[in-house]
Amino acid sequence: MARRVFVHVGTAKSGTSFLQDLWWRHRDELRGRGLLLPGRRRDHFAAAALVKGMTAVVETFTPHERDAWHRQVEETRAWPGDVLLTNEHFSDSPAGSAAAALADLAGAADEVHVVVTARDLGRVLPSAWQQRVKMGARQRYRRFLATVRRDEDDQKFWRYQDVPAILALWSAGLPAGRAHLVVVPAPDAPREELWLRTASVLGVDVTGLDTEARRANDSLGLVEAELLRRVNELLPRAERSPELTRHVKGTFVPESLVGCAPRESFVLPARHHPWVLERSAAIVADLRAGSYDVVGDLDDLLPAPPRDGRTPDDATDEELLAAARTVLSRLGVAPVDSLDAALAAVADDLLARQRGTSAQ
Repeated sequence: MARRVFVHVGTAKSGTSFLQDLWWRHRDELRGRGLLLPGRRRDHFAAAALVKGMTAVVETFTPHERDAWHRQVEETRAWPGDVLLTNEHFSDSPAGSAAAALADLAGAADEVHVVVTARDLGRVLPSAWQQRVKMGARQRYRRFLATVRRDEDDQKFWRYQDVPAILALWSAGLPAGRAHLVVVPAPDAPREELWLRTASVLGVDVTGLDTEARRANDSLGLVEAELLRRVNELLPRAERSPELTRHVKGTFVPESLVGCAPRESFVLPARHHPWVLERSAAIVADLRAGSYDVVGDLDDLLPAPPRDGRTPDDATDEELLAAARTVLSRLGVAPVDSLDAALAAVADDLLARQRGTSAQ
């Protein structure tokens, strides 16, 4: 049996990609230092999908992927040291599924621990909207913020970001001290601080391991994000498949979309700051009242004061048309699939509107 197994369940947009990139890059070295990441990175997603019950996704799995959770439990049972399972889709599993997963792991390790990473809502909200757009969302940024604020049609957001609820869900039945909250440090903190904080929870020595980013940064500026949202509007819903989503995230965004416009990050509008601060303060109060092992400063979960800047809703037709033309030039002249065709249609619409304005 394993000595300890750590289940890192999210939250989404809390540095999970940064941490997972480093864990998988250094997998062999970490194994030599006593920490096993069983299987492959894709296996952890498959395991989370199976535990969570993502039916539409599981239906696309190969037989090997359908066995991912069982295989990870068995690898845990066969390892004498510590084990790490990590995927943010674990976070919003049904209560019964989370309990069953923890019970499986309790039979494979002497101790089961849960790790939650969390970042302030002021930074999470823009990042979460951008991620949704990459997944095919059509909702405007301002509408997204309004629905999150009113909890209307957007319970999905809070299932992934209600940190006290996620900790309560995944710590149910665990002995004291085995539910860990790692707070993402403030933006001006050293880049490796989150890595070091999680390493302290895992009890693994990461001395000498490279923390430089190796993967291209595929975050989008406000013009790029709004252009992709408009492409989503023109893509037939029937053609939005898991395969297309993987293509958008893995190829179209990093190879064609990123860099098509001057990089300009977008902000949380100042008018939304009061409710975000109020909700964040309530989250922090709940966490202070809990008995979790907190690594970092809970006050870092409060949003920074609002800053001036634009949002994707402020992108002009001229900016969007220039960006669309750049992407089309990278793709080639003739559209080859529905994504390319939708992009060409967006460009045509923007050009028509521009000509109509000029004629007035």
